[in-house]
Amino acid sequence: MDFTVCKRILGKAYSGANGKKIAVEYNGKRYMLKFPPSGKKKPTELSYTNSCFSEYIGSSIFTMLGIEAQNTLLGTFTVSGKEKIVCACEDFTADGSVLFDFCSIKNTIIDCMMRMK
Repeated sequence: MDFTVCKRILGKAYSGANGKKIAVEYNGKRYMLKFPPSGKKKPTELSYTNSCFSEYIGSSIFTMLGIEAQNTLLGTFTVSGKEKIVCACEDFTADGSVLFDFCSIKNTIIDCMMRMK
């Protein structure tokens, strides 16, 4: 599916180490699009990475095994005329919960009453 035509949700920011992320609306739900990290400055001829495929396949396998995992979709998004493979992760923070990437909390004390997903 092509996420390029989806409504972008401005002002929603996602942190994390790997690649760029943007928020879009697809079928009435909010998704975080994860772009693959740039292949620039990598010692390879390849112009893509497999992180989006890995996340989609991993989440699908967990779900098939009955292990709760995020809902993911695989698709494309066109940037500057170049089509990129992206992984769309359903945004589960809409209910007021907050998602912290590990790098943001690894040296932080978190209140035990805070609900984590």
